[in-house]
Order: sequence, then C-alpha cells, then structure tokens
Amino acid sequence: MYRVNESLVEFKETEGRLRELYVWTRRRMWTWQAVCALAGLGGGILAAAVGAMLSAVAWVLGDEGGGLSLRGAGSILLLSTIPLLILGAHCLDILDGKMERSRRPEAVREGEASISVKRGRTGVAAATVILLTLLCGMHSKTRAQQTIFNVPTTDVLERGKVYDELDASFKPNDSAAVSRFSSFVPRIVVGAGGRVEVGLNVTGNVQPGADSTTLVPVVKYKLYDGKENGFAIVAGEHLFIPVRRRAYHAGNYVYLEASKTFKKTGTRLTAGGYDFTRNVVAEANRAGGQFGFEQPVSKALTLAADYFTGKHSAGYFTPGVVFKVGERTTAYAAYSVGNQSPSRGNHFLLLELGYSFD
Repeated sequence: MYRVNESLVEFKETEGRLRELYVWTRRRMWTWQAVCALAGLGGGILAAAVGAMLSAVAWVLGDEGGGLSLRGAGSILLLSTIPLLILGAHCLDILDGKMERSRRPEAVREGEASISVKRGRTGVAAATVILLTLLCGMHSKTRAQQTIFNVPTTDVLERGKVYDELDASFKPNDSAAVSRFSSFVPRIVVGAGGRVEVGLNVTGNVQPGADSTTLVPVVKYKLYDGKENGFAIVAGEHLFIPVRRRAYHAGNYVYLEASKTFKKTGTRLTAGGYDFTRNVVAEANRAGGQFGFEQPVSKALTLAADYFTGKHSAGYFTPGVVFKVGERTTAYAAYSVGNQSPSRGNHFLLLELGYSFD
C-alpha cells in the first residue's frame, strides 16, 4: 500500500509540474531554451532510433559501399546521440530554472488568462513543453544496474528485483588494428537478498565471423554499505564458460572496488582492482585497476565514464551518457577507446538498453 500511495503522490506532483510548465511556456511563447531542448532531446532519441535501424539494415544486407553508405549514415547518427542529449538536457534545466525564478501566483494567473487570446500562436510551444516532459519521463528512484558501462557499479539489487539489459557494440570501419564488427550481449541480474545479486551474461555474439558463445554467470556482494557517509565496497566474480568454438575450458574475472557518493552534487567515484585469468582477455593472466565516474545532470540524464587499465581486450576508456527513458527503462550511449592502438582504429560505439522489473 505504501508503494502505491508513493507512486500516486509522484504522479500528482509530476502532473502539477507539467501543467505549471505548460502555462508558463505558453505565456512566454517560444524561447531559445525550449527550441534547443526539443531539438536536443527529440533529435537525440530520433538519431539513436534511425541510426540503429540503418546499422541493422546495413548489417543484414551486408552493406559494404564506400562514401556515405547505410552503415556510415547509421554510425554518424548514433555518434550524434550523445551531444544532442547533453544539449537537450542542459537547455531543459535552464528552462526549468527560469520558471522557478519567475514563478508567482500573478504570473500564473496572467498566463492562464492569455491562453484563449494566444492559442494560435502558442499551440506549438505548448506541445513542445509536453513533449519535453514526456521525453524526460516521470522521476523515479534510481534502480541499480550491473555496470556503469563495462566496470561494475557498487549498486546491488534488492531481493526479488530483476534487471534485464542488451548491450550492442558497433565498429563500422576496418582499420589496421581492428576490423569492423558488431556484437550483442544480453544480460539479466536478480537481487538475491543479503546484499547479494546474481546474473548471467551471454557474450561472444560477434558479426562478421563465427560466434564463440560464452556463458558468464556473475555474482556481486556488497561488503559494506555506508549509506549516510556515501561509501560502499563490493566484491564480484564472473565465471566464463565457453560453449561454442572454445579456445579455453573456463576462466574468471574477480574484482574488489569501493565508491564514494557526494550528497550535494550526486557525484559518485569508483575505484578498485581486478584479475582476469589466462585466455579471458589475453593469452596470459592480467591484473590492474578499474575506475568509474557518474555525475547526474538532471533527473533524466547522467554523465558517466569507466576505465580498465591494461593492454588487453577489456582495456578501454568509455565515456558516455545514461538517460532515463521512463520509470523502468534506461538507455546508455558511450564510445570506447582502447588503451592499445587507438590511433589505428581501436575504438567503437557502445549502446545499451536496460529494463527494471518490480
């Protein structure tokens, strides 16, 4: 009952906020903040959808054309998603801030009285505000996910919570270091209780070429949860079990990391160490550091980055954005740059889409 009442309160607050922003924007008609917010958020989502569609079509048809081919156009659109979303979220924050500073009962009444007079001129502006609000979605509590992009977070799902995600990586062009490829990694994570979560990743689904499917059961345990002081410590294990075209029998990745969350800004910094056994990311055992950064910009948008040290198949720096599409859906867009031979083409686009089940 408490969860239902809490959701109703959040919905009413969001509904009231929408009505207030609607009236305020219609009173002032078009502003550059509204235009840029619409262009950024709407354009970013549209670019991601169309870019993913073009890339998928090019992959199915085997598009190898030079110049601006289907694959090239799709890659350009996907790469434009990150700056567009950042622009839109920033302008939406400015718009919301302006409304807060100018919000007075008289101003609201004047805006309501002018609606019938200015209906023809301000209808588009009103639609803009509604669209922006829908794009940002209702505010909800942060839901834990298994990783920032590649480095695990210090979040752990509560008992019975389920998180499902699909990761897609795209490298559209051949280079001296890395050939073009696309890969898809589905994963599911379940809260087991007692500050433990378990999950399963399915890796090795790479095109072109033969798949080398590998099952990766995972477990994460939160050793310490400081809550009020913002500190957390987790340990985890990923067991790699090749099931198709096996180059090795089994391997693992273990890690220990800590994070600090700063209350005033919401910034979270993560740092820890890892160890990959032989053949998992290189022909020999590899150990090093793993790091993460997360900075909320608004209720819907978070800037993030993570990094694995070392020259191996997991050694990448990956900056990007995390965008709350809705109450349960989260989208991730990032670009991974390799520690080895980045100037020779060792970099690629990473997109992720996650859904939380209650």
